[in-house]
Amino acid sequence: MTESASTIGRYEILREIGRGAMGVAYEARDPALDRTIALKVIQPSAEGDEARVFEERFLAEARIAAALQHPGIVVVHDVGRDPSSGVLFLALELVRGQTLADLAGRGPLDWRAVLRLVAQVARALHHAHCSGVVHRDVKPANVMVLPSGEAKITDFGIARLESARRRITTTGQFIGTPLYTAPEQAKTEDVDGRADVFSLASVAYTLLTGRAAFLAPTIPGIVHRVVYEEPEPPSRFVPGLPPEVERVLARALAKDPARRYPTAQAFAEDAEDLLAGQPPRHAAGDELVALDDADSPLAALLAGSARASAPPVPIPAGAGATRTSLPPARPRSNRARILVAVAVVVGLVALLIWIPARLPRATAPDPSPPATAPFLGSVLPQEAARLRIDFEHPLRSGSLRVFVDDELAVDERLSGQQKKKALVFRLHEGSFRDELEVPAGLHEVRVEVRWDDNVKTERIVGAFRPGATRRLQASLGRIRRDLNLEWN
Repeated sequence: MTESASTIGRYEILREIGRGAMGVAYEARDPALDRTIALKVIQPSAEGDEARVFEERFLAEARIAAALQHPGIVVVHDVGRDPSSGVLFLALELVRGQTLADLAGRGPLDWRAVLRLVAQVARALHHAHCSGVVHRDVKPANVMVLPSGEAKITDFGIARLESARRRITTTGQFIGTPLYTAPEQAKTEDVDGRADVFSLASVAYTLLTGRAAFLAPTIPGIVHRVVYEEPEPPSRFVPGLPPEVERVLARALAKDPARRYPTAQAFAEDAEDLLAGQPPRHAAGDELVALDDADSPLAALLAGSARASAPPVPIPAGAGATRTSLPPARPRSNRARILVAVAVVVGLVALLIWIPARLPRATAPDPSPPATAPFLGSVLPQEAARLRIDFEHPLRSGSLRVFVDDELAVDERLSGQQKKKALVFRLHEGSFRDELEVPAGLHEVRVEVRWDDNVKTERIVGAFRPGATRRLQASLGRIRRDLNLEWN
C-alpha cells in the first residue's frame, strides 16, 4: 500500500476486510481515540451534479444512521469525505463474528436458534423504525453474529443509497438480487417498517429450511415469486416443526403489508412467546371451539382453520407507532362450546346431504390428485398478461429470436421486400408481429436478431399487470443497424 493510500481522513488503514457493491471495507485505527474501527469507503460512480447529489444524500443518510443507538445495531462513529482522494467514508464499530450468510451456508438451523435471532434482529429494527429509519436491505449478509450469540445489523444508512444507485435503468427494472425484498419494494412502491419485517421473515425461512423462500433461475423470476407466489410450507423441509412457528412466519411473509405484523416488535414478541412455550400473542386472533375429543373429524376440521391467514390488522400511523395487541377472546362456557359444536355438526350433515342432491351425477371420478394447500392459505390464480411484439427491420433475410426470462418464446425467419415509390427503388423493408401470453409480474425480454455474419442482442425489463397487454416496439436501424427496444 502506498503512502498516499495509508490513511483515509484521519484513519490509518490496517488491512482490507471485504468488498461489496458500494466499495471497500478496511480494518483501520482511529489515532484520536486509539481504537480499531471498520472503515467503509465509497467511491461514487457518478460525476458532476450527480456526484454532488449522491454525496449530500450519503452524508444525510449516514448521520441519521449515526443517531441510532441500540445493542443490535452496529454503531456509526463518523462519516466524511477524504480531502485528498475525494472518497466518502463511514467509520463503524468493528464487529468480529460471522454473518447469517455464513451460518446459512452450513445448512438448516434449529427453529429455536432461528427464533432467538429473529427476536434480536426484530427488536433492533423496531428501534430504528421508531426513529423513522427503514433498513430496506435486511439479508443474511447484513446481520452479524458475535461469538456471544448477540446479533447486530449492519449497513444502516447506506442500504437506501445502494438501492437507489443500482435500481432503475428502464421503467420497472430492478437491478440486484431481491431474494429478501418485500413485494411492495420489488414493485418500487413506498415502503415502511413492515417491509423489513417481510425481509427478516424471509431470512428466517432460509435459516430454517436451508433454502431461500423465493429462489428462481433469473432476477425477474425471483421478483415474480416475491410479488405473486407463496413459498413452500417450511414443515415440508423441517420434520417436526411446530405449527405455530409456521404460522408466525406465514403472517410475517404476507404479501399485503396490512396483513403482516404491524411492527417489528410484535414479530419479536411472538418469537419470544414460542421460545417460552407460550402461544404467540399476535399471530392468532381466531376464536376456536374447544372439544374434548381431539381425534374427532370435527376437531380436525376446526384445528385446520387455525392455519388460515389472520384478518387485516390496523396499521398505526407513523414509523414510531407502538405495538398494537389484539384483544383477548372471552372464554366460552362449556354449554356454549357444546352448542357451537352441535351447530357445526348439524351444518356439516346438512351440507353433505344438500351437495349430492344439487350436483349432476358424474360418469367417472376425476383422476387428478388434490392440490396441495399453499403456505399462506388459498391464493386466487393470477390472470395472465400479454406481450405484443412489433418489429421493423431493413433486412432482406435473417432471423429473430425472443426470449422471456431466458426461455425461447419466438424463433422466426425474417424476410424483407424491396419497396418501390414512383421510379425510385427503396431499401428492403420488413416487419414481424406477434402476441404472447405471459404470467403477470416482472419479466426480462431479450431480443436477438441475426443476418449474414451479424448478431444484435438487446434486453428490456417490464412489469405486466394481470389481464393487460404491453407493446414492445423493436426496430433495427437502417444505417448503423442498432437494435432498439422500447415499451409503447
